Amino acid sequence: MFVALGAFVLCGASLALAQRQAALHEAVRDAEMITSLLATRVVQPALPSSVADLDDDQGFDRVARAQGLGAPITRLSLIDETGAVLYSTDADQAGERVALSANQQNALRSGSATSSRDNGADPTRLDGARTGQFLDVSAGLQAPSGQRLLVQTRQPYQVVWLTSRAVWSTLLPSVVLALALLYLAKIGFAFRLTRSLYGVQEEREQLLVTALAAADRERTLIASDLHDGVVQGLAGASYTLTEAANQTRSAGQPEIADTLASTARSLRQWVRELRSLIVTVTPPALHTEGLQATLTDLVATLEARGIDVELDVQVSDTLTETGESLVYRVAQEAIRNVVRHAQATQVRLVVADEGGWLQLQLSDNGQGFDPAMSARKRSSVGLSLLAALVQQRGGKLRVESAAGRGTMVTLRLPMPSALDLATADTEATR
Repeated sequence: MFVALGAFVLCGASLALAQRQAALHEAVRDAEMITSLLATRVVQPALPSSVADLDDDQGFDRVARAQGLGAPITRLSLIDETGAVLYSTDADQAGERVALSANQQNALRSGSATSSRDNGADPTRLDGARTGQFLDVSAGLQAPSGQRLLVQTRQPYQVVWLTSRAVWSTLLPSVVLALALLYLAKIGFAFRLTRSLYGVQEEREQLLVTALAAADRERTLIASDLHDGVVQGLAGASYTLTEAANQTRSAGQPEIADTLASTARSLRQWVRELRSLIVTVTPPALHTEGLQATLTDLVATLEARGIDVELDVQVSDTLTETGESLVYRVAQEAIRNVVRHAQATQVRLVVADEGGWLQLQLSDNGQGFDPAMSARKRSSVGLSLLAALVQQRGGKLRVESAAGRGTMVTLRLPMPSALDLATADTEATR
């Protein structure tokens, strides 16, 4: 908001400066137009047939002073093509010879008008002194004898400056009003755009929750099928083999009995493995039991495999359900990769709130992998898929590893503010 306001102020200042420059140009053009009219309507009709004795022509002098002088013009002169001053209302200038600039020579030949300060500077420049200087305007004409003459008027430059300021002051309020209306329109547009962005964010959040819920339902179905089908069948087979081993041993066939008993123990071990897998697949009662309890159950599958686990969860209860689900899914997938690929003996899982961000960090001392190898080649695409969901939530998911140096999975999610929670509670109440 402040950046936009600063931009509008800068834009307004630039427009005001450009408008001030345009007003000064207009004031100078007005002075040139007045001098051109004076040359063609007053001076040219009053010129005698011979301009050699202009300075002594009392009739021309009366016309020049009566109709040529007056606010803001303080001096009127006639100059020929050599720069000789043939006539001037200022007696001190009459008879002098002045150097004509290229613009003045062009005005003398073409009959156009040109202007400059008395020191030769550009009169349309905003900087520089204004008081104590004059604006000289020159316009060409043709005398009755055919000779080209230059009519030159002089007026205080301060008058031109005040005229341009009056024009600028008249137009400035309209510019300020237009900028103010534009800024108000921009605020309204920005407000609508912000609301639209919030709406899109809420839709993305809802899609994320729906995706996680669908994944939970699928996992529940898979876990149920495994538990009621394969696990029960394997458990029953292990009991049958154990009974067969006992009967075989009673019949005097100890070698066969040992083989059957060993097979039964292997089956029971695989049943335990499969039940541990079901625990990781089945969505826990995350939002009722809390993140601490569900992560404790999750790392228990590592402890059952003889892996030393360090768990540290220090997070407030302000985490949203979507955030909790993402944290659990990332931890779950990282632990599954440890079991499948890492061959680790130690795992450390830390969840903490750091400066408004929830950070999960899971590290192991396993064999690691080459980061250049794609996730598909490593048969580990779960974290890659979760990374897209994390990014939609405004977070970051990073996996760091090196061959022989273990792996570290880091998740960072923005924690909801108190205002967001209050809004969510209000919408839930509605």
